[in-house]
Order: sequence, then C-alpha cells, then structure tokens
Amino acid sequence: MDKLKAIQYFLAAAQTGSLSAAARQQGVTLQAVAKLVNALEAQLGATLFKRGSRGLQLTPDGTQYAETCSTLLAQLQAADEGLRQTRQRPQGTLVVGGTPFLLQHCIVPALSAFHANYPDLTLDLRAVLHLEETAAKNCDLLLLHGWFEAGNWVRRELPVMAQVTAATPEYWKRHGIPLHPRDLAEHNCLSYRNPYGKLLDLWRYRQAGAHGETIEEVVVRGWLNSNHRDNLLQLTLADGGVMRIAYATARADLDSGRLAQVLLDWELMDPPPLAMYFRPEMRRTLRLRVFADFAAAHCAELAKVTSAKGQSSVEGRPAWHHGNSRRASSWLAHR
Repeated sequence: MDKLKAIQYFLAAAQTGSLSAAARQQGVTLQAVAKLVNALEAQLGATLFKRGSRGLQLTPDGTQYAETCSTLLAQLQAADEGLRQTRQRPQGTLVVGGTPFLLQHCIVPALSAFHANYPDLTLDLRAVLHLEETAAKNCDLLLLHGWFEAGNWVRRELPVMAQVTAATPEYWKRHGIPLHPRDLAEHNCLSYRNPYGKLLDLWRYRQAGAHGETIEEVVVRGWLNSNHRDNLLQLTLADGGVMRIAYATARADLDSGRLAQVLLDWELMDPPPLAMYFRPEMRRTLRLRVFADFAAAHCAELAKVTSAKGQSSVEGRPAWHHGNSRRASSWLAHR
C-alpha cells in the first residue's frame, strides 16, 4: 500500500464527505480511493469513517487521525516546496524603474548583498518619475514616491519614509534656527517640483498638545526649485538653503552632522507614499518575487531608522495635490 497516497485520499474524503468527490478532486477513480482508504483502515485496525446514505462522517478515531495527518502533510508539502525553491535560481534580466533618488540612495547601496544571493540575475535600473511616462512601460517593476493611480499595475504599498527639515550647521549659524514652522518664511527654502509639474511650496506641520492638535501651513520661498532632488541637496550641503528631505535617503549626511534637523517637536505632514508596482503577468516570476521581497524588506528597514516624528501611513492625497495649479500653495486661496 502507498501509505502517503492513502492518507491523501483519506483527507480528501474527509474534506469532501464523499469517496466519489475525493476521487474527482484527486483525479483518480472511485475504486482507487475506496481501495486505499479501506487498506488504511485495515492497517490501522480502526474505523475512520461512518458510512451512510448521507455520505461519510469521521469517527472519533478518524477525526484525531485527520488532524494529525493534516499537520504532517502540510509540513511535508512545505519541505518539498522549500527544497524546490532552494534548487531554483532566478536568472535572466529584471528591468527595475524608480524615482532616481530612491534608487541611488536606498536601493543601489544594498545591491551587492542582493547579487551575492542571486548571482544569475541581472538588474537593469532605469530612472522613472511616474507611471504614465514611456520609460515605465518597458519596466517589469517600479519603485515610486508619489500619489499615482495604479491602473493596470499591481500596487504593493511600502512603509512611508518620514521627512525632516534640515540645513547645514553653518547655514543655521548664519541665518538662525527656526523655533516655529512660520519662521521658515524668512529662510531660503528649496522646493521640489513633482513629476506632474506642481511646485511643493506648501510645507505643513502638525504638533500634538495638551489641548489638541495644532497644524501650521507655511508657504515657503527660495531662489532655487528643481524637479531633481539631488540638485536641492547639493545646494543645501553647500550652506545654500533649507530642505525637507526623507531621513532615510540622506541618512549619511544627517548622521555625520553635515546636515542638522530643526523643528523636532513638529511632524512634517504629507510625506509622499512609497509603493511598488509590477505587471500582473509577472507576479509569479521568480526573479520578480525575489527582488520585490528584497526591496520591500530593505525599504521597511530604512523607514525604521528615522529619528524624526513620521507618519506610519499616508492619509490619502492631500487637498493641494488636486487641481491643475502649478503651486501647492495655490490651494490656500481656494479652500
């Protein structure tokens, strides 16, 4: 008797309540199922089923045996799958697109360790700012900051990276440290222009207090704006202004003291969501799965390192994001 197959047929019959249904589920004949289940009962010296006009019912012995066998069979299947996974080696090329500063400062530094685990997999990294651009169509997977409609992509949300307000110690020495968000109106604040062309010149802060929550909305001004985050960062590091930046993407500069945070008692609102997008037809591809799991785990770790007060989730699109105005601050005049 094939003991494993007999147990599989027994569990199928217990689940379906019928030998014939178990046979259909297993793709074999009724006679094959009945023969092995009867042989199993004979070997065990126990009756596993009560047979009647209403089908099969497990006996107390059958219930106990089914519970034990279900656990063991699941463990055996997991062991089989684990061995198959270890014997499989993802290979080929995976085209990964993403927000340039996210790829450069978060993903690329960790790729040597990833490659050591998957040496047969080639990565093709491409700068992509939003889902609608032509470059995105040629990617298998995207890592993007921002409020995007997934469309035909599968979206997997990642932890939000909290943002901080920072400049160099020399800049703060020259221009004074802001003690309240509204003090930023007197500073050269460097604003990012998002992929849709909107200048993010409205910096919103929140503070919890004994009498409730306080929200401050500051329209900032500066003599340099850019749609490339590193342009803003380079001027900030040259003592040229103030920037809001994700702690995890500027960790080296912040931890070394080249940049210094201010307004630590305030939480910067509206951090852009971080998400992974991939094609539905690729979701079961091994090379995509291993990279997606790596990127998700790595971004989750980066999100934990911040010492700033950050949101753990994004509260939907902020009101200023809607509309066709070229500045986020324009929303204030229309609300």
